[in-house]
Amino acid sequence: MRLNPPYLHGAFLAINAISDAYFLGDGPDCIRAKGEQIHGRHDLFSTLMSCKGEHRIHYTGLSVFNIAGNLEGEIAAGLERIARRPSCGAVFMGSVPMCTIAGTDYERIVRQVFAGGFKPAFVVPPQIGLAGDWLDGYGAVLDALAKGMDLSAAAPRPGNVAVVGYLMGRNEGDHRGNVRELHRILKALGLNPVSTWLSGGDYESLRAARHAGSIVAFGHGRKAAALLGERLGVKVLDAELPFGLAATKRFVEALGRAYGKEAEAAAFIRAELDAAAPALEWAVPHAFLGRRFAYVGDPHYGAAFAEMIEELGGELWGMILLGGGRHLAPAERAGLSARPRTVFEPMQNDLAAGWLGLKRRDADALVATTMAVEFLRPETSWLEFGYPSDYTHFLKDEPFLGFRGAVGFCSRLANEVTKGFCLDWLTPQQKA
Repeated sequence: MRLNPPYLHGAFLAINAISDAYFLGDGPDCIRAKGEQIHGRHDLFSTLMSCKGEHRIHYTGLSVFNIAGNLEGEIAAGLERIARRPSCGAVFMGSVPMCTIAGTDYERIVRQVFAGGFKPAFVVPPQIGLAGDWLDGYGAVLDALAKGMDLSAAAPRPGNVAVVGYLMGRNEGDHRGNVRELHRILKALGLNPVSTWLSGGDYESLRAARHAGSIVAFGHGRKAAALLGERLGVKVLDAELPFGLAATKRFVEALGRAYGKEAEAAAFIRAELDAAAPALEWAVPHAFLGRRFAYVGDPHYGAAFAEMIEELGGELWGMILLGGGRHLAPAERAGLSARPRTVFEPMQNDLAAGWLGLKRRDADALVATTMAVEFLRPETSWLEFGYPSDYTHFLKDEPFLGFRGAVGFCSRLANEVTKGFCLDWLTPQQKA
């Protein structure tokens, strides 16, 4: 198996991050099971499932036994039942590959059911064969929104900014905190964030993007940002994720140049770094200087993670990037591929040498998702980060983006490194 979450996991992360979105998937009950991977496991605050049976993810029940039948009427009836729910703000239709190849015209069915426009409805583009991954699924939901959203009464204003392409991994404090941190940065420069795709808000909060005079685009949704920008006739600023002090500094500087806010950007950066530097004074020599780190996670965070570690005096031992290299710009992809022991979405049996049972002599700490930790079973310290994170949760805002987020993330990582020192005291029998 390839070490990379599947397409529908990413699509459901997006549905999870739109509080009143509902999904009907053409396929068997494994569709809902994918939602259960998120609800209550990765995201304690998810509303995808309901103890009252009012789930936001539904499936048609199509299987190998009835796929040859004509179920279009049942699909249409299911869509209408879902849309009639008072809590439903938007409906999404999708399918698993087994059902996609049957050739059902989902676009036509959705058009017919929602001809009266009583609820906004979207078809999530199907996974092409088995090639798509979780990042494709997340991006597909954003693309569908950008292409089909009703933007009537659009009124773009120069100071209004929409953020498109933030991967809202869950509704817990780490990602809620990230959204607030992004908004804090924009407001510090005198900009007004009117909509963030995605942020955990409802469908109407996404439609507020029609009032944006410009769009800030992140890597998880650049295509959607371009589509939306073209429809609104506004400029799109391609930006890097502000993950780490250096990347955040570049992000704020880029905003300053793009919006003529250089003075505000410089003042903000100076104040934030003055606050961050003393907080890292103990951690750098004890937890980072000369230490080795490994990373397994979202490729969009790979280069910034490596930079963060190296600017603190550490060394990157290797990276496993859970997503296809196609998700990155050619230069960034080439830069990551050139690093030692760095691979994109490897086959699991290719990781036997070096990665399985990762030793402390190789890396002082592993930063990885639950899926990676459970597969690799490291014998060194590890920090859970990214999707999925089933064992680590945030009940209050604790961002990992922005200047404040960089300090918070380094604090967590430093704690894991220093706690790991006690592993050196254990005998081989105690470690077993």
